[in-house]
Order: sequence, then C-alpha cells, then structure tokens
Amino acid sequence: MHWTRLTLVITEAFVALGAFAAGAMFVVEPSGRLMGMTEATLARSPFGSYLVPGIVLFTMVGGTQALAAWAEIRRWPRAGWLSVVAGVVLAGWIAVQVAMIGLGHPMQPSLFVAGVVIAGLGWRRRLKG
Repeated sequence: MHWTRLTLVITEAFVALGAFAAGAMFVVEPSGRLMGMTEATLARSPFGSYLVPGIVLFTMVGGTQALAAWAEIRRWPRAGWLSVVAGVVLAGWIAVQVAMIGLGHPMQPSLFVAGVVIAGLGWRRRLKG
C-alpha cells in the first residue's frame, strides 16, 4: 500500500473511532459528564446540552472519516475526493468548535492539523490516482 493511502487509512480510522466514541458518549450523557465536560462550556454556543453536537460529531465527523478510510481500503475511484471532504469536515468542525467554546484542549489544534493533512493527502490522491 502506497504511503499516502496508508497514512490516510490509519489517520481517518483513528479519527473516526474517536469521533464515534466521543459522539456516542455525548448522546448517552448529554450533560458532557462522561467526557469530563460541563454544560457551562456551551454558554457561548446555541446548544443547551451536548446532544446535538454529539449527533453531529458521530454522524458527520465520524461518518465521513470512516467512509473515506473504507473507500481507500476498497480503492474506490473517488476515494481521494472523499478524503478531501472528510478532512474539510474535520477541520471545519474544530474551527466552529473553537469559535463557539474557545480553545480549551490540546486535541483541538492537533485535530485541526489532522483535518488539513487528510484533505491535502486526499487532494494528492485525487491528482495521482
């Protein structure tokens, strides 16, 4: 497996698993308690609980990452495009999160960079096939 595809599969799968786990915990316990967070963190956001953000995290972030990883594994012709979308969704999620609740965890910049890298590698895959 080419290094670009391998990097995408590993990174996308790792991010997908984290998004699925965190999203599920927010849905199960919308107060954020399972993630060590409080609803006070949401004071500057339009949300009163973590339920809707948890659903979005699970479906949109986790789902696009998992689909992009699966597409790379299966060598789908549009896998590069799916990685671009997954990277943009991840970077966008983090950007909106920071805008709404602030920079409060070291994972935020790391995940933003991961989103940019995934999008960039997806673009590379799209160009090189």
